Amino acid sequence: MQKKQEYTLNTQQNKKAEKRIIAEVIIAIILIAPAILLCVGWRKLIISLILQKVELKPNSVGFQTWLHPPTTITRGYHLFNISNPREIVTDPTLTTINLKETRAYSYSLSATKQDIQWSDDNKSISYSIHRLFTRHPTRFDPSSVHDTGVFIDLVRAIFRTSFGHKPSQAFYALAGKNTFYRRNAVEQLEGFNSDLFETVREKMTGPNTAKSGFIYRYNGSRSYNYTIKSGLMEKGQVLAFASENAPYSFSSPNPYGFPIYDGLTFVPMLFNKPSLNIFQADFCRPLHVKFNRVLSMFEGIEVHEYVIKLVDLNQCTDPNDSNTCPELDKLDISQCISDSLPKNTVFLSKPHFYGISNETRAKMNIEGFAPTREEHEALIYFEPYSGTPLRAHHRLQLNIDAMIDPMKISDYESEPTPTGHKSVKRLLPLVWIDQEVNVNNKVISMLRWVHLALRYGQVLIMVLAIALAIIIIVIVEVIARRKTNSSRIKRNGNPKSDLLL
Repeated sequence: MQKKQEYTLNTQQNKKAEKRIIAEVIIAIILIAPAILLCVGWRKLIISLILQKVELKPNSVGFQTWLHPPTTITRGYHLFNISNPREIVTDPTLTTINLKETRAYSYSLSATKQDIQWSDDNKSISYSIHRLFTRHPTRFDPSSVHDTGVFIDLVRAIFRTSFGHKPSQAFYALAGKNTFYRRNAVEQLEGFNSDLFETVREKMTGPNTAKSGFIYRYNGSRSYNYTIKSGLMEKGQVLAFASENAPYSFSSPNPYGFPIYDGLTFVPMLFNKPSLNIFQADFCRPLHVKFNRVLSMFEGIEVHEYVIKLVDLNQCTDPNDSNTCPELDKLDISQCISDSLPKNTVFLSKPHFYGISNETRAKMNIEGFAPTREEHEALIYFEPYSGTPLRAHHRLQLNIDAMIDPMKISDYESEPTPTGHKSVKRLLPLVWIDQEVNVNNKVISMLRWVHLALRYGQVLIMVLAIALAIIIIVIVEVIARRKTNSSRIKRNGNPKSDLLL
């Protein structure tokens, strides 16, 4: 009889155990199956959330970020001090030009978008850029306002191009006989005046014409007007551009056979974009930006490094593909400076002509350049999913192919005397600009979490699902064992009797 009762009891316990196992399997499936489905669609889910944040449409989060970008912009201006001006004008053909770069004069740049107008269908947006330069609160050394140097007079050099190889005395009467002048360095940026400048001022365009200066001309003015596309995967593509400081402008269709971007709006999902063309309004030209490599920055964000290239857009083997355009050592931007300026007068280059061949450098016959990738290469680091430029080093140099008139210089005369020989063209560097753009820590922190989620999210989801299933199963087993032990104790009245059995 006792054996029959024990058999019945064991049968009941086995059935309970089977039901418990089935329940545990169902619990595991309920937890793990959705986790698998979530893992399968995890990447798409994260990307869709990113695209929602960067979408450019009225009253969207992306529009507010575009309108008030979370960035700081700092510009460092490096002038070139000519150390042997007398020797250059005495023998402009053979003399090696010796120069020394000034320290960086650093400015904070505020660029705000104003005059916002959406098209009726919200597919494009027009705006103007207002820029304000102020001395950087920590990087601008107050003592630098006393710096002086010998610089080429840009106004005079441009004016000189209209007088042929042998200028008349009328030119010297207006412009003087000095090709180089010792002047205050900071005033070359923030503005200065001269007799010649007053003579040519009425021909200048733009709101700031009271002085000459690399910063002064643009400071505090509404310099540029853009119309761009606003669609998610084409936002930032320029439909129209006009400048208050240059005669250059265009409207849709743009004069290039490929999209160009305004440099302030970027498309997401850069994985299939080996290059971009970013319009540089200061120089009226798009710059070719080419993918270089993927690297980890900002403690876990995989960024795409792009290198800025100077290419000849008129020599592309395929006019619809800027990747087929040949790279140049220097880029002619004369027509952006003045519509009356001859071509091939003012050039854009990499700082210190970084990247040119030793043969080309020797032909320039200039001493004082010391190019390095760390200090002079132009780079942009994009977060590829959102298209956010997390850091950028826009480094470009302005140069002029100046006409230098040979002079006789006597210790007994107060100024040089023209020899009457034909002028000699020499390429002279004017200034190079080191513009650094940085996104604030809040955006970087958010994007870091995005990359961590994309990299480890699926593993974490599966680990959590499996761990939760194991915990629930263990709890169920513990409760079941306790119930079984309690039943045995009640049945036998002695907890040790189970052990004997």
